[in-house]
Amino acid sequence: MEKSEMLRTAMPSAVHSAGIDLVDLCRWDLAVARTKGELLQRVFSEAERTAARHTAADGATSPERTLGRAFGVKEGVVKAVGGLPPGACLKDIQVEIAPGEQPWPVRLHGELGHWAARHDVEMVGGAHELGDDMAAAWAAAHPRTNRPRTDRPGADRDGESS
Repeated sequence: MEKSEMLRTAMPSAVHSAGIDLVDLCRWDLAVARTKGELLQRVFSEAERTAARHTAADGATSPERTLGRAFGVKEGVVKAVGGLPPGACLKDIQVEIAPGEQPWPVRLHGELGHWAARHDVEMVGGAHELGDDMAAAWAAAHPRTNRPRTDRPGADRDGESS
């Protein structure tokens, strides 16, 4: 399957906002090595680091490279929400990395979670290697799939019972 076709099939059909990022994986590798892994601990949760290790079990890529692509997704989220709000950090964006599966669900916490709730959206993202140690990453906010039902008797337009 062509890369453009992969992106087309992974992207939600209804998009509220989106962001993209290009990740130079060689620079990413250097940053991880220079910080002796502290960068990974500062940017990613333990769950994300563990998931990256599990996806690397097939030997196709390293956990660090998987996290480099996830970093690009986090950067795409920041662009989709219009910037990192005061008090927020990249760890507030949790990419649910799954082997061979994309798009990845993205969970937002703190101020970013409040943004998602205000806009009634959920976030997904993905990344694809382009060759030459570059990866294209994206994130998209789309309307929640588990919206409250408003067709119940006694429910108003906001899903609240009267």
